[in-house]
Amino acid sequence: MLAWIRKFNLKKAGWISASVGGINIVVHLLVIASIIPYLWVNGGRTESLEAARQLSTSSIIMTVINILIALIASQIIPVKLNRFFGIVLSAFLIVTLPLTLVGVVQQFLGTTFEKCVMSIVTIIGFCSDTRIAFEKRW
Repeated sequence: MLAWIRKFNLKKAGWISASVGGINIVVHLLVIASIIPYLWVNGGRTESLEAARQLSTSSIIMTVINILIALIASQIIPVKLNRFFGIVLSAFLIVTLPLTLVGVVQQFLGTTFEKCVMSIVTIIGFCSDTRIAFEKRW
């Protein structure tokens, strides 16, 4: 199974992961700018526009961090990692995969916008993150 996952180009997976993060950031910026209704995201459970803005702002910060990690892990941003940090990076990526899978399930339980649009984006992100996570780094 791992051999099949590793057949996909690592750098392409990094760019796809960064693109998925970019789409996520754009959606949250549209919520902050009130271009799309805040009830379309977060399962429609956000109580006010101000709460949605705070949640979207924190989501943007987390997404930027995830994009940086994906670009470093996929070797698009060349950073020399010794064995210890390579193992830590791999462990971090593998541990966060179940959280991404939970995110996929949450998209299917959310609003119509999340089911129709964001679920596809999240599944593509999960596939590319899986490829990046199972790269040998040591």
